[in-house]
Amino acid sequence: MNRPYVTVTSLNLLPGMLKELDERLPGFTALEGVCGITLNGGCSRGYADALSEIDLVFYLEARQYALWTGGCSPLPLGITRIGGYLYDIKAVSLEDELGKTWDSTALWDLSYARILYDPDGHIAGLIRTKLAERPGRLQAEGVMFSCWWHYRLAGDIWLHRGDTVQGHAMLNTAAAQLIEALFTANGEYVPHPKWLFHLSRTLQWTPAGWETGLMRIMDTGDFSPASLKNRQAAIDHYWHETDTYLISLECPGYPLHVMHKTFYDLLKLLLSHEALPVEAWTARAGLSLLSAEPFIRFTSVAGDRITVNKHKFFSISPGELYDWHASILNQLHSELKHS
Repeated sequence: MNRPYVTVTSLNLLPGMLKELDERLPGFTALEGVCGITLNGGCSRGYADALSEIDLVFYLEARQYALWTGGCSPLPLGITRIGGYLYDIKAVSLEDELGKTWDSTALWDLSYARILYDPDGHIAGLIRTKLAERPGRLQAEGVMFSCWWHYRLAGDIWLHRGDTVQGHAMLNTAAAQLIEALFTANGEYVPHPKWLFHLSRTLQWTPAGWETGLMRIMDTGDFSPASLKNRQAAIDHYWHETDTYLISLECPGYPLHVMHKTFYDLLKLLLSHEALPVEAWTARAGLSLLSAEPFIRFTSVAGDRITVNKHKFFSISPGELYDWHASILNQLHSELKHS
């Protein structure tokens, strides 16, 4: 699989940095309690310039970790200058790192990390374990909803209220979330915001004309209402392209947007029963969701069963609901009436 890569065209100083690091590495590996060292950050992704640091992660035995983080480190932690280069040195407990849950940004950084020192194979094992499962494409559901909320609902609100600066601030968030969804749609971890837009150019799949698309979704124009509408329309266009791509790969024939899928599937589960065992529901969602729209209108919980009143479900008028819920209800009304 081809990974997203750096396309900066300014002078790459990485060879000199790696030579410097290679010379200092024996001194680093000789430190007591060091189980492994990885090269992270931009250097691990093949690029460094005069503003870059050499990012190193030192994996330590528990006792040494306590010493290093308790004021007795043999090296400066964080940003420091060693010789002619800036370093960013991080100390972690190998045991803690093996046991904790890593977020997507940490996994993204780890996925590019280069092992510099690993005498017992612990770091290679950690990387295999943490990166064993790529992000599922449908994990984009939540961020696709959040993107839609920021560009459509919040965008419309601030167009109506006449504050285009606040409106563009909402679209800034939507643009970043759209690109997060693009990474997930490619089965990639979501990068740190510092690299998010840049690396999106080299994803395996992007909407057609994505280089132009990046300019359009970030274009604030003259901050007039028209500029806000144009930018909102650009984000909407690429949001729909991403949505269509996700559905075509993961759930062909699914009739709604990806952002609706969890609610759509849960409603279908309920409506396939007269009384659903609570255990079957809680394997997929919390009971508190039944107190939210539209579930509250046609379900009730008694003991170990969720009673489903289909007559009440069909009596709900979509006009009584928030538009987001109404779109799901309309679809299910249509499907069930024709089944």
